[in-house]
Amino acid sequence: MKYYRIDPIVDARQGDMTEYTPGFENRKLETFHMVLEDWNSNDIVTTSPGFAVTRRLADSLAKSELSGFKLKDMYLSISENGTRAIREKGVPIPELIWLDIEGTDEQTDFFLTTTYPPLVVSERALEVLREFNLANADIEEYTIQ
Repeated sequence: MKYYRIDPIVDARQGDMTEYTPGFENRKLETFHMVLEDWNSNDIVTTSPGFAVTRRLADSLAKSELSGFKLKDMYLSISENGTRAIREKGVPIPELIWLDIEGTDEQTDFFLTTTYPPLVVSERALEVLREFNLANADIEEYTIQ
């Protein structure tokens, strides 16, 4: 099976309510708080090490048989700059869901690597993701070492 590395757009930063799992050196989130600094209407966004997806993408992923992730509630705030950007663009405030990546290499459809960008998805996961707006995400083939 082919795999792809995805580098979603960064429209945000970590918020004060983000908590990390002890022993994982700021790589595994216990709670996720994203502060939007902008909104480009992409269906997947990141602020390392967390990923968030729009409600419509989350609904599609929940119905899929893809593996390696859980959809969870998260804290979402919007900065002053983010509020200004969203108003200027005339777009609604997104409903974002935490895409908590739990998969492992070659055994699941979603997993993280130790290199940047860390998100890797299977070919079948990419097919689902491409049904949504990934306009600002960089996508490249990933070779399992």
